[in-house]
Amino acid sequence: MNTLLRSCLLSSAALFATLFTLGNPLQANAGASEAQSVRSAPPDTTSYTRTLSQDEIGPSGKSAKGITTQSISPKTSRAPNIFIVDTVVNNTDPNLKNTDTHNDGETSIAINPSNTDEIVISAFSGSWGQNAPIFHSLDGGQTWTKEFSVPRPPGWETGCPCDWNFDYGRRDRLSGTILASTTDRPNGEDVVTGTTRNPANPNSFKYFDPPPNPSFRAQETNVNNPTSFGAADQPWILVNKAPGGQTGENVYVAYDDFANSDGVDGPDMQVAVSHKQYPPKFVIDEQVGNSLGGVNPGLRLAKDPRSGAMYSLWQRNIGPGQGNSKNINYMLNVSTDGGQSWRLGKNRLGVRIANADSTQPDKFGTVNALLGGVDHAAVDPANGTLYYVFGDRDPATGNDRLAIRSSVPIWAPIADIVRGTKHFVTGQVEAAIPQVAVTKDHTIGVFYYTFDGFSGTNFPIFTAHLALSSNGGNSFQHHALLTFLSPAKDNGDPRQRVLGDYMQMKAVGNCFYGAFTGNGAAFGRPISNNDPIFFKTCT
Repeated sequence: MNTLLRSCLLSSAALFATLFTLGNPLQANAGASEAQSVRSAPPDTTSYTRTLSQDEIGPSGKSAKGITTQSISPKTSRAPNIFIVDTVVNNTDPNLKNTDTHNDGETSIAINPSNTDEIVISAFSGSWGQNAPIFHSLDGGQTWTKEFSVPRPPGWETGCPCDWNFDYGRRDRLSGTILASTTDRPNGEDVVTGTTRNPANPNSFKYFDPPPNPSFRAQETNVNNPTSFGAADQPWILVNKAPGGQTGENVYVAYDDFANSDGVDGPDMQVAVSHKQYPPKFVIDEQVGNSLGGVNPGLRLAKDPRSGAMYSLWQRNIGPGQGNSKNINYMLNVSTDGGQSWRLGKNRLGVRIANADSTQPDKFGTVNALLGGVDHAAVDPANGTLYYVFGDRDPATGNDRLAIRSSVPIWAPIADIVRGTKHFVTGQVEAAIPQVAVTKDHTIGVFYYTFDGFSGTNFPIFTAHLALSSNGGNSFQHHALLTFLSPAKDNGDPRQRVLGDYMQMKAVGNCFYGAFTGNGAAFGRPISNNDPIFFKTCT
């Protein structure tokens, strides 16, 4: 095993082609987190930095050199080239790779549609004193700068950003939504959202802070749902065109409202909307569904850029599954009027798209509790078909696989959908943390991790993958992006999350852009530490 893994990390061919013959890795700590809250806050921002293990040291005594540019399976893929780079290593600060020891878990990515060479990645890369850092590229991801450019909103606590992610709209506007605490609710979490047109300049980042403001506090995104104050979790942001032929665009933020969670009934699913205003002023906050506890709902958004319609999706644990798993209903809802109302068919709180078993919230690969769901969806920007990816545990092998289902919308007289056939994205592997995106030429991309067993020094092995389909999700070609060792072993905490609750991948035009958490040792760092890894491929 030791020799095999070392060859994976040292050889570019092995990095992308070697298959580990480790048998059937087991999901550890089954049921260990049952007594723990499934709320993702507080995040795991532990610095898991360590010295290189023997599995990561090359022949020269230095860390094994990773691959920044690699052609992957050009004869079998519609994506002839996948570019991948470590944002800490390929940085304008050449010393950052020697000094940066932040967690860098839970990445998000935003691509400027007006200039796709401008890209922003966020992760757990530092906290507020005054300004928190993001990674910013102006050359299409070739080089990155760690910019301390997101200011702490007035009246909010230091320490966070906790969960946060970003999305670009038109006219260079980058909006970010952030989970943090206000000064008058320091022991709870709320959501705040701001916008900038210059990600490198902290003075450009603005929050809605209406005068006169007796609290001297930037307004909460969840301001119109006061019962949620101090109990919000895991916000998710997307910017989409206004529906119905209107001009302008809207900012949508989905979040979990844990105020009503009593251990039996789970949180409510909420979506707040800012209409055509920057910085965002949230005037609508609607319940789109509910959960039942036992798993994190994994609330996410998907947008139809043609019509301006918005989808929300989440999980409901409806009972026990086979083999100590949980049985999950994967839910969907839609708004066609800018978030003012949500309804699918006759169901105001959404409909079930799929049902499957899952071992959430147990620890994937023994080191990453699944507190962000195993669900995501994206819309084909050319024809409006929605693709929903979800976890589906195999009852025979116990492997947590990924499946996909397409849904074709029907807009009249009431919004509804026609469900397509379920297909599997992965084979018999342990897979988690999926993201799906669709290009203009109908290519479907699914990002995911696999847990591949343990190294000779007993560190979990992960591989980040990109699966591509050119036939509507009926079949996929799989490409390994990076195989790496976890920088940490199981620490006994059922809420440990070395990777985080989610990663992000988006499509702009005919290109996929993604960010994920991976060990920088594979890219030549002198220490073992997770970094935000960027990748891009065009079909």
